Amino acid sequence: MENTIESLTKQKKILQSACRKAGAEIKELKDTIQKLEKIAALTREDVLGRLRDAENYGRIEDYTEKK
Repeated sequence: MENTIESLTKQKKILQSACRKAGAEIKELKDTIQKLEKIAALTREDVLGRLRDAENYGRIEDYTEKK
């Protein structure tokens, strides 16, 4: 019986350690996802801005030229 208690205690410690490691890795992955989402949003906005600029290129009157 004492051997069983020791064995279960050891298993409990191993599982707790594995859960802590997994929790830390999950947190790190969530942080990475957030960073990548921010980068993707910035890149998306940059691309959209450049497309808007390209669409409007030449549509704006040049007030420096005399008519």
